[in-house]
Amino acid sequence: MTDLIITQRKVRKTETGQPGILTRTPFVAIDVETTGVSDDGRVIEVAAVKMNHRGEVIDRFESLINPGYDVPLNPHAQRIHGITPNMVWSAPSSEEVFADLAEFVGRSGVVAHSLSFENRFLTAEYARLELPRPQWQGICTLAAARTMLIAPNHKLATLLDLLELPGMNSHRAADDAHACGLLMAAMIERCDAGDLVPLGEVTPKAARQSAPITGPIVMAEHPVLDTQTVRSAMGGFDPTEEQARILDGFDTGADLVICALAGTGKTSTLKGIARIEAARNPGRHGLYLAFNRSVATEAKAHFPEQVQTSTAHAFALRHLRNTAHGPLLAKLDGGRSKFREMAEAINSHKIFFSAGGDGPRVLAQYPVTRLALATVDEFCKTMDEQIGPQHVPEQRGIDVGSAQRDELVGHILPIARRAWAAIRDPHNWTIKFTPTHMLKLWADTHPIVGRQGDYLMLDEAQDANPLIDSIIRDQVHMQRIRVGDENQAIYGFTGAINSMSNVAGATYLSLTKSWRFGPAVADTANFYLRKLGTTLQVIGNENVESRLISISDPVDAVLCRTNGAALTEVIAAQQAGKTTALIGDAAAATRFCESAELLKAGQSPKDADLAAFTTWADLQDYVENAPGEGELKTLVELVDTYGVDEVRAAMASTVRPDRAELVSATCHKAKGLEFDRVRISHEWELEPDDAPFPLDLDDLRDEQMLAYVGLTRAKRHLDPGLLLDQRVVDLISARHAHPEAIPGLTPPLEGMLL
Repeated sequence: MTDLIITQRKVRKTETGQPGILTRTPFVAIDVETTGVSDDGRVIEVAAVKMNHRGEVIDRFESLINPGYDVPLNPHAQRIHGITPNMVWSAPSSEEVFADLAEFVGRSGVVAHSLSFENRFLTAEYARLELPRPQWQGICTLAAARTMLIAPNHKLATLLDLLELPGMNSHRAADDAHACGLLMAAMIERCDAGDLVPLGEVTPKAARQSAPITGPIVMAEHPVLDTQTVRSAMGGFDPTEEQARILDGFDTGADLVICALAGTGKTSTLKGIARIEAARNPGRHGLYLAFNRSVATEAKAHFPEQVQTSTAHAFALRHLRNTAHGPLLAKLDGGRSKFREMAEAINSHKIFFSAGGDGPRVLAQYPVTRLALATVDEFCKTMDEQIGPQHVPEQRGIDVGSAQRDELVGHILPIARRAWAAIRDPHNWTIKFTPTHMLKLWADTHPIVGRQGDYLMLDEAQDANPLIDSIIRDQVHMQRIRVGDENQAIYGFTGAINSMSNVAGATYLSLTKSWRFGPAVADTANFYLRKLGTTLQVIGNENVESRLISISDPVDAVLCRTNGAALTEVIAAQQAGKTTALIGDAAAATRFCESAELLKAGQSPKDADLAAFTTWADLQDYVENAPGEGELKTLVELVDTYGVDEVRAAMASTVRPDRAELVSATCHKAKGLEFDRVRISHEWELEPDDAPFPLDLDDLRDEQMLAYVGLTRAKRHLDPGLLLDQRVVDLISARHAHPEAIPGLTPPLEGMLL
């Protein structure tokens, strides 16, 4: 990272009878306006006002800046500062303006409100130019005000009003720089903040970081670590036999695929690998790719400094900056345009169907636009080169293979292709540029990351983004460790794939000892592991007392198959007087309530998923006769039973999980969570006797994996609901009431995943 050009100083009160340095020398207040707030934004206006401690202006400098026509100008930023593209493109060049700014400031100290913002952008601008880099010292008036002034908040406009200063916070550089200078002068005069805290001895961040190794890393024989170092790396415990096999496998340099069953400590095992490697080979670096930001953030605190922890999207962001797509990253700061602006930009319009059938006759402009954008998102989950029919999502109410489906695809494809073109245009801000688009563009460059001989860890590899799977398969110069549980691959409906299968030349290993739950819960998991056909069985923790309970026993969480079922549990618990939390897709439930109101009024809903229906009766008839619509049917029944207002009121009355007496969650949202006492909702049944449509084998397997995930969220007490029949419940309960083995429940199997 480039060293910042402004060294921040702290202010302090002057010593009695001694004039402070700020009362003896003038300072320069600076402000910049930019195309956006991300690191890829550019400065398009700068102002500097030289002032004395009484607030008197000595000199001024201000200029608009043209950073180049290829720099995208954020229309949402334009609404804040009012600087238009024409104003920018007719301005002097960056090189000319920043040379003049450096000469104007000279050796004076600078002040700015939120100095880190100006420091970051000015440093980046000087780094781009072939100009001498200034070295200034500066004061942050925001930080100074927080120590000197008592105020409702410390925004510049608030402080100007509080101190009755004549400045104006207009979001234009000249006004804001002058206002900042007046604030600094007021603190010098009224708060006696006229001196600076002396600079201590500062070690630059770059000096603290290890120098990069540019040559290839040769796998050498590892030094032997003492037992205490290894135990410390593994969280204070000796490695288990399975962990020892994994450590040995890592030492060979081979790619590893580790199937870690529920609660078996996969993350602590990965941390142990990284810590041991850092201790014996500190020059070797690693990359840990996490499923989401919270996991990556937590991992950063526990992995050694040699390991970079990141989500796939954050990693793509860092690497895309230096490609031809770099200018698009400024659009990540863009807000959402109005719907009509988006529709007009991509020429989206109503669809009038000519084909017969039971589907709709018209699809309105709003759902057409949403469907086109959803098509782009589906395309961006693949390595495909062109948007095609396979990317157009299915539309409820329009049968796959029907003439209406063909018409729909024919209308949607050209709109989606125009949307994708607009997204890739750095000067077109009508369609929001998202991390999904960013990842697709980066993957299409077929990037090579890391150094020869480094290692890469992919967590939750059973539900990998297809783009990330492709990228990882290309990193043949790195040792790759994929970790996950193939029996928990529950996000296939989002486009995720199992990255653990068909890995040529990899060593397959396993973790089967669960630290989360006891033997009774383990037996319920093994019931489904057998159904899924795996050779592995999870071993319960003998130190955790676990048992199966009934519907009348108290629990901490109820896990449900669908959002509708989770809402039903919320309403029932609230009616029983319990404070309740909802962990589910609340946004989807809110959209459904809005759609229900419109359909009941005979209007088409805005939700693209339901746009093919024109009345509530149409939707009711559909859910009674369509296969695979259990989620939607539950929501319809919920509204029919309680009404839209009561469902909304129930969602509004939920509390945070840490304040709730009962947590109601969908199984998908509960993945990664654990609770002492769990009930599986008694509305969740895999294959009810009265099911109108039997599940096909693929769908049945998906449901079995989801059941396995739900059951293994419990640590001690588990009501399995209808996921286990009473005979199996009795067998498991008897097994753990008596030591003898029960027929049909074989001991867990250790060994390799085949």
